[in-house]
Amino acid sequence: MLEPVFMLAIDHRWQWEEWCDANGVARTRIPEIKSLAVDAFLAARDSSAMIRRSGALLVDLTYGRAAFDAARAAGAVTGTPAERAGAFPLEWAAPFDEALTGHFVKVLVRHRSDLEPAVVVSQQRHLLELQRWCADRGKPFVLEVLVAPATGEEVGFDVHGRPRLLAAYIREAYAMGMTPGFWKIEGMPSREALATVDEAIRIVEGPRQLILGKGSGMDQVRGWFEAAAGASTAAGFAIGRTVYFEAAAAWAGGRLSRDEATARITSNYEAVISAWQQFHGAAPEAGG
Repeated sequence: MLEPVFMLAIDHRWQWEEWCDANGVARTRIPEIKSLAVDAFLAARDSSAMIRRSGALLVDLTYGRAAFDAARAAGAVTGTPAERAGAFPLEWAAPFDEALTGHFVKVLVRHRSDLEPAVVVSQQRHLLELQRWCADRGKPFVLEVLVAPATGEEVGFDVHGRPRLLAAYIREAYAMGMTPGFWKIEGMPSREALATVDEAIRIVEGPRQLILGKGSGMDQVRGWFEAAAGASTAAGFAIGRTVYFEAAAAWAGGRLSRDEATARITSNYEAVISAWQQFHGAAPEAGG
């Protein structure tokens, strides 16, 4: 993947299952939702040389096989998740040769300071197994880490606890031999908090960071991008629900036409790119 990385993440599985069940929509519509999002991504890509260069798509094969195939056929940089959706501790979705057929691989791991050592070790072994597989095949490896407060750590966690715990996890992962191409991490509330994480990432030369979205609104996303301005490891974003979930749900629920939903998702994706460029500079648009 070429930097900056403008990744549209549409690998949500249990989230759409829950939405469909709660709204009386058949789960068989989920593959259509994935295809809608890919069409919107490809529309943005077709209109911009910058997005053709820096755009990337993360899509699951559980519901997004047709969408994945369409994106690959169009020449887009695509990747798939390795983890079984919603599983903790970490489990694999399927054998690697079946599940990880894209240009890059992403895996999500969850961490707290009070996890049993056996759980931590098990997850680390899984990650090292995946890293070896990716290295043997020359696939970039994106490691998403979601940290949560243990009991008693909730107060001030977002401001102080999250950056410290994430930085500690990164250092421990490096010590175990983990060297992902990209750390996919939650945005930080301040430049000081982001600097704590940036410093940890820079211990090993090469790995970079992508900021995820958590389904947050654009004002929040802009704040995270601003906090990352000047960070040497900041390479872009990997954001999904902020871009496509609301419009896709409105289409699946009959409140938007497909064309309207596609246009809205395309516009949202372009808006996130513009927000990144506001704080990190614009990539060249030659031939756009």
